[in-house]
Amino acid sequence: MDNGTKIVTPYLVMIGRRSSGPTSRIGFIVSKKVGGAVTRNRVKRRLRELFRTLPDRPLGMDLVVIARGQAVGADYEALGQSFAMALGKVNQRLEREALRKAASTDS
Repeated sequence: MDNGTKIVTPYLVMIGRRSSGPTSRIGFIVSKKVGGAVTRNRVKRRLRELFRTLPDRPLGMDLVVIARGQAVGADYEALGQSFAMALGKVNQRLEREALRKAASTDS
């Protein structure tokens, strides 16, 4: 998590970095500050489903999604938009970093 790119939205915090494997891995963190066990599990299920149903899932990426307190009251569409926006921004930043590293090694 220290080496990753961090994006903050009203509903979640997403941290991502490139991995050496071809598939993506994702982890969810929902603290007790969000609510009781039933509430935390509901938020995790919604986030898991959002990732599962992404039309074009990123490859070769490790992600950590930290749910914020506002995620409990968010409707599914708003949570999905926030998730997709954060994932897009993480992907853009990681691509920019890769291009920057490639340019510096070419010199």
